[in-house]
Parts: sequence; C-alpha cells; structure tokens
Amino acid sequence: MADKKTKFPVDRRQIAVAFFIVLALYILLPQVSIFHNSWQILGGLRPEWALIAIVLTLTTYIFAALTYCLLALIRLRYREEVVIQFAAMLFNRLLPAGVGALGANYTYLRHRRYNRIQAGTVVAINNFIGVVGHVLVVLVALLLASDYSRHLAAMSASRDKTATWTIVGGVVLLLVLALIFIRSHLLKTYRKILLQLRNYEQHQLRLVGALLSSVGLSLCNILCLYACMLAIGVHLPFIIVVLVFTFGVSTGTVTPTPGGLGGFEAGLTAGFVAYHVGSASALAIALLFRLISYWLMLLFGLSAFVISQKQHLFSDA
Repeated sequence: MADKKTKFPVDRRQIAVAFFIVLALYILLPQVSIFHNSWQILGGLRPEWALIAIVLTLTTYIFAALTYCLLALIRLRYREEVVIQFAAMLFNRLLPAGVGALGANYTYLRHRRYNRIQAGTVVAINNFIGVVGHVLVVLVALLLASDYSRHLAAMSASRDKTATWTIVGGVVLLLVLALIFIRSHLLKTYRKILLQLRNYEQHQLRLVGALLSSVGLSLCNILCLYACMLAIGVHLPFIIVVLVFTFGVSTGTVTPTPGGLGGFEAGLTAGFVAYHVGSASALAIALLFRLISYWLMLLFGLSAFVISQKQHLFSDA
C-alpha cells in the first residue's frame, strides 16, 4: 500500500520573510560597492555625535518605562519597569511586528497583579499613545518649519518638494496597505481602547503625562537619527529627518522581520537619497543608526533579561 503523502503546513509569515530576503538580495547584491563605500565613511565618523546618539537611544527606554508607570493605575516600580523595557527590546529583536515587546510588558503587568483585561488595556493604550505622540511630533515639526514649508511651496519644480511628497505619499500608501490587511483587527482593537480610556476619566493628568512621555520617546529616536546624520558629516533640516524617520518606521512596520530588520534600513536609505544624499552616505547613516539602536542595545537587553530572570519579573503573580 502506497504511503500517504506527508503534508507540510504552509506558514505565510515564513513565505513573506523569504520573499523579502530574496528581494533584498536582488536589490542589494548589485550595490556591494556602495556597502564598501559606506563602511569606509563609517570609519571616519565623528565620535562625539555617535556618543550623543547612544545616550539618546538609552533615554528612549527611560521614557518608555515612564509612560507605562503613568498609564498603570496599579502602582509599578519604576526601576523594575526600566529593566522590563530593556528586556522587552531583546524579545522584540527576536519576534516581528513588536510582538515580543507586547508580550513582555503584558507578562510583567500580570506579575504585578493586573488581571488580563487590565494588563491588555495598559499595553494597548501605550501603543495607541505611541502613535499619537509620533503624529504630534511630526505636526509640530511641520508647523515650526513653516519657513521651510513655504520655501517648498514657492518652488513647485523643486526636487525637494517632489521628495517630500514622495515620502509623505509612501507613508500614506503603507498605512493604507496595513489598514487593508489588518483592518478588522485594528478596528476591534481601537474600539476596545476607546472603551478602556473611560477608566482614565479620574486620571486625566496621568494620561497627559503619558502622552508627553511618549512624545519625548519619539523625539529622542528622531534626534538619535539626526545625530547619526551629523556623525557622518551630512547636514539636512530637522523636518526632513522627521519625515525620513517616519518613512523608515513605516517600511519597518510592514516588513515581517524581527524589529523590521531590512525594511527599516531600506526606508531610511531611500528617504535620505530622495533628499540628494549620496547612496553610500545615506546607507552609512542607516547602518550607524541601526548599529546603535538595534545591535548595541542587544547587550543592554541581554543584561536586563538576566536581571529580570533573577528577580522573577516574568513569573505569575
């Protein structure tokens, strides 16, 4: 009797990851010379700006912990929360789409005697506020850069204006694609968030404080990229760095790899190239930013994970 054919389950996420890897190789292999030039540029970076970028990246975890402490209606220990944010970053590097960080924070809140609904609410509202905070940073940056905006408007044929609208259009397109693929999930999630926000009617100052803390986190990330740009010797207006960072975050978000690896770097590089930065320099900025915010932080994340295990911060309440 013939053996039955063995069926292997098809994992769509794995197929997507494989597709992005092949696409990246197809695009990047012809650009090996650019990588070589980029590493040469990194060899001559200005260390003081690189150090500032490291400090700004570390500060983002301080703000992340503060945001959670402000949103938590049951008191959290701030020092523990800082450790959790570093450990959550490590998990985030292992799983795509921020799943690792969500799970780590949810588990810690359960350890601090939150029930499932309370823990899920805090995590969801934290993510929602993160999006709102970043949008506020972009809007304020656009308003403060009104002179530059008028300059773009006055030069209809300017390549700067074209690049700006290209990046803004790209961000909108990526958001639309995300809404198409996960529309029902997003709608359900945000409906729940709006309902749970009623729990903060008596704690409005905490909600405002969490939003300001989230704004600080976004600003530190953008300023880190700005410092990396200066370390490479490139000078662009701050508003452009805001737009390029937003584009990088958007491409990283829709890339199904841990931490948006590959997509985020590609978005940053494409954004800087759109503003007439050389390909090698643009890639060098993206690589430096990721070396600091991604790879270097893994050391802190690993240390935080060891500490959290010793203190049983992820154990059940």
